[in-house]
Amino acid sequence: GKKVKRNDLQFGDLVFFLTYSKRFASHVGIYLGDNLFAHASSRYGVTVSSFESSYYKKAYYGARRLTSKDVEVMSVKPQDYLNATRKK
Repeated sequence: GKKVKRNDLQFGDLVFFLTYSKRFASHVGIYLGDNLFAHASSRYGVTVSSFESSYYKKAYYGARRLTSKDVEVMSVKPQDYLNATRKK
């Protein structure tokens, strides 16, 4: 997907957080608008949280917006995707 600035988030953008590691994103949610995002919490199951939470405000890593091409590529059978992306 394309990188998205925090102040340009739109409904459906993927938001990433550093929760277990400082080297790579280890948690993801889907932006809902009004500083809210849906995600799977190990404590509460699927839930809605706020970016205003001190925990998520500090852990925020970045966001991506999927393009129609991204969705098309991901919608193929897994083996076809692996074959198409494998370096020759």
